[in-house]
Amino acid sequence: MKTINRSETNPNKKSWSDENRWLLILEVLVTLLWLYMILRWVYYPSTLITLGYLWTVVWVAVKRPRWLPAVLILTFPLEVSKMFIPAYSLPERVVGFNVSILDFFRLTQVVLGLRWLSDLWQSQKYYWSPLKDKFKVWKRLKTDALLWLPIILLGVYLLSTAFSIAPAHSFAETIRLLSLIITLYLAVTYIQDERDLQRLGYTLIGVGSVLGLIAIGEYLTQLYFFATPAVVINRRANATFTDPNILGRFLVVTFLFSVAELERRTSWLARLVPLGAILLQGAGLGITGSRGGILALGVASLIFVVLIPRRKLTLSAMVLMVLAVVAAAVLNPVIMARFESLRTGLLNASGGIREYLWRSGMAMVRDHPLVGVGVGGFGLAFTTIYPYFNPYSTFYVSLSHTAVVTVLAETGIVGFTVLFFLFGKTIQRGWDISRTVGSERLRFLSASIVAGVIAVFISAQGEGRLYEEPLLWILWAMLISVSQISNEKTGKDTDTL
Repeated sequence: MKTINRSETNPNKKSWSDENRWLLILEVLVTLLWLYMILRWVYYPSTLITLGYLWTVVWVAVKRPRWLPAVLILTFPLEVSKMFIPAYSLPERVVGFNVSILDFFRLTQVVLGLRWLSDLWQSQKYYWSPLKDKFKVWKRLKTDALLWLPIILLGVYLLSTAFSIAPAHSFAETIRLLSLIITLYLAVTYIQDERDLQRLGYTLIGVGSVLGLIAIGEYLTQLYFFATPAVVINRRANATFTDPNILGRFLVVTFLFSVAELERRTSWLARLVPLGAILLQGAGLGITGSRGGILALGVASLIFVVLIPRRKLTLSAMVLMVLAVVAAAVLNPVIMARFESLRTGLLNASGGIREYLWRSGMAMVRDHPLVGVGVGGFGLAFTTIYPYFNPYSTFYVSLSHTAVVTVLAETGIVGFTVLFFLFGKTIQRGWDISRTVGSERLRFLSASIVAGVIAVFISAQGEGRLYEEPLLWILWAMLISVSQISNEKTGKDTDTL
């Protein structure tokens, strides 16, 4: 009987030469792709950024696949690159989206999927492999509501598309959701221990700090990546995001991880880094002039304090954040006036624009109560079926800019029910972890994650971007991983949190 040499067949022990041979082949392929684009289109010196990114993501996929979720976070602000290398975009849309080789987040999604397929194949290559079930994401679905609820949401999107008044828009949004759900599952696969989770936390803190610094630089120099009229006139920094509100939301989420890191460190010298991050993120948030960001900061901070009570530094860190926000806003009377307008109420603060959008959305719910007008169909329905709600001579704003109204109008009561369970389960999970998990690091990460999810939800009530936000799905992947890691520590086979 032939014996099996496990040291030679174990997929976990690839030889150095085999691994680097694959790396070399892939690097050559992406370089040839880059050269093809150069020959076909116009050469820009800044296209070297693209080549550098392609080389890096291939290296990470081959040598450090567990870093891929962190690369996803790093790519959030990089969509600005499209502004500088427009020749790298396809001339026509694909399923409703502009496609470019500079879609760094989508490229990382593809690379993550390819690496998962490779690992799945390796795990099945040998019958005794310890990885045999590691990469079978579907085996985990029944154990965690935060894994199977997105499948229900996808079903709602498909149902909504079937009855949509704008099938093409609905189909495009369904494809977007599917890609984000897949990314959620694959990120969970590659977040395997506390170090992986902490790496994501550090990445969020670092990216938020850099974006805060860029926002300060934009304000001081009045040079903007996206120089939209509202940004230039009001001097509202947007860093590498088109919308200052999206930047404000991102900075609130990263602030929560900075607070957790500040609490976890024991010496004041070690606390200087998170303190500096908080100052940069606070100043950046103030310069954005994002009222939704300020509301998200307040609510998310309250959630964080409830989940991590009786901490010495949390309140001080939050006061420091508020002082940084106020100091940055005081320098700009326009931004200060925006913040002060919140005292008059949300409706008055928005100049009355929200009211006619809400009324239109409620009319859509009344006429299409179960599955709505179709995901992605609010704008078309408002301008064609419900134009009489618009008090202006032109369609000044055609999207609701309020996530709850959008969900109700586009997916009906069915979609709203799934939204309720998704976010309700998120809060419940955070509460259970804070009360039952022994690891302090996991509790702090969980509190930051749950408060971050709530920050995204609150912010979405001001600008409408909810399920489309990639950061939301990364946060959910982190929360699921906290549950799984804590269960492994206690020897549980299924998720009971």
